[in-house]
Amino acid sequence: MRSSLLASAVLIAASVLPCPGWAKKPSPPAPAVGTETSAPRPSPGTAMPLLPPTTAPITVESVFERLAEFDAKMTSLALSFRQSVRLEEGGAPQTKEGSLVFLKPKRLRLEYLRPEPQTVVSDGRTFWVWRKWINQVIESSFEDWRRNDPALEGLLNFGNYASLLKRYDVSVASVSARGADGHRSFRLDLRPKAKDAGFVLSLTLSTKDYFPYDARLTASGAVVESAFTDVRFNPDLSRSLFDFTPPKDADVFRYPNGP
Repeated sequence: MRSSLLASAVLIAASVLPCPGWAKKPSPPAPAVGTETSAPRPSPGTAMPLLPPTTAPITVESVFERLAEFDAKMTSLALSFRQSVRLEEGGAPQTKEGSLVFLKPKRLRLEYLRPEPQTVVSDGRTFWVWRKWINQVIESSFEDWRRNDPALEGLLNFGNYASLLKRYDVSVASVSARGADGHRSFRLDLRPKAKDAGFVLSLTLSTKDYFPYDARLTASGAVVESAFTDVRFNPDLSRSLFDFTPPKDADVFRYPNGP
């Protein structure tokens, strides 16, 4: 899980990235418009390395040690995801599906397939959000995106997950009984040390691999629940996956300085 948890946290946060007020308001999906050059597919990689069952107590310190060890071994990650986004005050949830690839230290690519096609790309310096169905591109520096939302400030620290645990108030919220395979699942709650930050990230892991296959982010009156599948550990990722050139006919807005 380790730095892969970081990628997962980014995935969650990306679904609630603030949109500049001067950007177009959503309108009904239109037929697909210009597309970028097809990116190469990552190699299969391997399954997450499994650990032997243990009866040792699950503590923040023991989880920290596991994550720090694995963080050093992980260089890249690929997975599929399904997200449900809803408001705490009610209303029908919005479901999103897609895929993610991540390359240390700050390269990220999200492909949302449903409900509307959208691409989120970071090459480590620049952050792009391409809303394909209205052919709009929002461009920013990586650091501006991170500073703009306090929830993102601590989550977009790729390749340094152990440090993330140090900067947050972390607790082991629950631990299950041992399953047939001898492993237990448990939930970590991460809260910012600044009490007015107003978000909580909850991660459900297993002692078999310490990967957060289920995550829940509560922030700004929204609840984002994510499930991760088809996880590939250390696939061979081409850096071209993290290049992005806006389509020539797209409306491009640069954040935070709008037109």
